[in-house]
Amino acid sequence: MAGSETTPGRRSILLLCHYNPRAEGTIADHIEAFARYSRFDYFILSNLGDLPEALDLGRFDALVFHYSLIACYDNYVSPAARRRIREFGGFKAAFVQDDYRWIDDTVNAFAYFRIHALFPLTGPAIMDAVYPPHRLRGVRRETVLAGYVPARLVDRPVKPLRERTVDVAYRARALPAWVGSHGLQKWQIAARFAEDAPQHGLRVDLSCREEDRMFGEAWIDFLASSRATLGTESGASVCDFTGDIQRKVERHLAQYPDDDFETLRDLYFKDIDGQLMMNVISPRCFEAAALRTLLVLYEGEYSGVLLPWRHYVPLKRDHSNMEEVARILKDPQRAQSIVDCAYEEIARNDAYSYAAMVRLVDRVMDEEWSAALVPAARPYTHDEFDELVRQHVASRIPVEPAASGLKRVWRMLPQGLRSTVRPLLGKALGI
Repeated sequence: MAGSETTPGRRSILLLCHYNPRAEGTIADHIEAFARYSRFDYFILSNLGDLPEALDLGRFDALVFHYSLIACYDNYVSPAARRRIREFGGFKAAFVQDDYRWIDDTVNAFAYFRIHALFPLTGPAIMDAVYPPHRLRGVRRETVLAGYVPARLVDRPVKPLRERTVDVAYRARALPAWVGSHGLQKWQIAARFAEDAPQHGLRVDLSCREEDRMFGEAWIDFLASSRATLGTESGASVCDFTGDIQRKVERHLAQYPDDDFETLRDLYFKDIDGQLMMNVISPRCFEAAALRTLLVLYEGEYSGVLLPWRHYVPLKRDHSNMEEVARILKDPQRAQSIVDCAYEEIARNDAYSYAAMVRLVDRVMDEEWSAALVPAARPYTHDEFDELVRQHVASRIPVEPAASGLKRVWRMLPQGLRSTVRPLLGKALGI
């Protein structure tokens, strides 16, 4: 909410997060959605380690712990910060992604926080196995998506398919072996498609190299310049409850870096791979739908959102229907019909908007609110909160002889905080 005053009667909510401007735009969209769409008054604090000493949690009605922070890692949330969250008497909710890793430690951290609501990606079928009710007693659990349709992309001008110069574009990174066989698909689809593309006369730009990854506007421009993009379901086929699988695989690779996936699977997670599937729709599917880029995806569930041949072109995992896929890519009318359907039924569907996600959080907060909760004592105004954050940031600025250190700090700040910090750093940075 802009301005210096809070609105009477609105709950005052602190969103704890870690905003990294070099990270994927999905994280920024998710963080910013709360203040943009909620009925309540959100205050966003990007913070690692200890909470600011001057921050009085008692001046908030509720606290939302964002998935950009890892609840069980001290460098994200210090023991002192965890204690302060635990002692906070208002409503507490938490978001979590990458549910497949550090499960036990994460559940323990949320239990220690005494949260009232949890918003994971985990589906209802395996919710009790991953987040057991007896360990999170009384906690409301609501499945959410890994991402939603960015509103800024829905009405963005884009070139028609016929004017785009690349037939198929794709960027991904090879996931670590310990996430299971499901993670292999992200690079397998690119490798196999690149091998088949020449014989079908397709112009492609595909890569899984870390140095070729794109972020921010560069990624959006890249996606919008292609007729189609590849995709797979996000997630994992191994749930690493204790973290032992990850540690064993990483120790093994440190000694034998050339060992393949099959060797690692057979040694450390052969009987676990595929037992609990964490397969969810990727936020990139929503971006592509909004940018009117055709989706060519491995067959899957996609969280019940996408339908094959209606919203995407299904590609079999052995690529045995590659010729059929190529025909669609070369048929502008057929490809356009699928693109238009995905745009109208997915990108423009309010059910897949960030606003809908925030409304869910607002509703859960209303339904789970209890008279036992401690209401905010004299909520912060936004001017007060911005000043507190400005002083906290200033206290963490390293002393360096040149402005380069300050510029590095400036680049790390969320866009929304730059206006509050500009008076402090502006002269030194010449901004």
